Amino acid sequence: MNRKVFVDYFLITVGSILTAVSIVSFMIPNNIIAGGVSGLAIIIYRVFGFWVGAQMFVYNLALFIIAFIILGVGFGIKSIYSAVLMSITVDLLQKLHFPIFDASSTQDGFLLVAIYGGVIAGAGMGLVLWRGASTGGTDILAMIFSKYLNFSTGTGLLISDSLITMLAIVVFGPIAAMYGIITIFTTSKTIDGIIEGIGNTRTAFIISVESDSIKKRIIEEMERGTTMIKATGGFSGEDRPVLMVSIRRREIGQLRHIVKATDKRAFVIIVNNAEVFGEGFKNLS
Repeated sequence: MNRKVFVDYFLITVGSILTAVSIVSFMIPNNIIAGGVSGLAIIIYRVFGFWVGAQMFVYNLALFIIAFIILGVGFGIKSIYSAVLMSITVDLLQKLHFPIFDASSTQDGFLLVAIYGGVIAGAGMGLVLWRGASTGGTDILAMIFSKYLNFSTGTGLLISDSLITMLAIVVFGPIAAMYGIITIFTTSKTIDGIIEGIGNTRTAFIISVESDSIKKRIIEEMERGTTMIKATGGFSGEDRPVLMVSIRRREIGQLRHIVKATDKRAFVIIVNNAEVFGEGFKNLS
């Protein structure tokens, strides 16, 4: 097993366990339904008493099979591993009486549960998604909606989660469902933060009469490659290159220092990147 595979499975394992902890410690004891397969499983658990993890396993297995038959989509071993591990961990933690947070034991307890439960679940799911896996669930339903009803995948996910939330309103009442919506939002934002924040990068565009000097210092001091883009000033009509360089977030200060020390009148634009692949960043493989 090479290092990358080990890191992938280690982080997927950590992420799956974190998500299971959130479900067992925050969601189940307080009837917080944040959509997804786990939300449906909690509703059925409260009504019929079926184990949450076992339900999640059955639902995900069925959805994986449906996706393969209807969509022709095969899911990688990492996604199946994550779904199975999370299902087993949920039931195991419940059997071991893992510590739970009782929202009724403190003021604003349900709000704390919705926020912290969402953060922990989002951190776990973010790690899983970051390493190229999926926890399955309503993601698959969203893909089916997208194909046959001409919805975007995001809209399909919203619809499937909303249907589960509506069921939660019938079973637990509107207040619990409202807290569930807060959890969905918190989870989503945390996932974005994990995926975009880990290894987050920026691209800087620098316009300066000293672009050659700035370029030289970036290459020598920061060991970053640069690109010179031909450009013409809209007002002056002068030809002046735009220096482009991709850097990590922690390098912004060093870049600003170089530019300021070289040309205080330089014009600098720094933008966020979704991802950067290539030497010095992520590998394409």
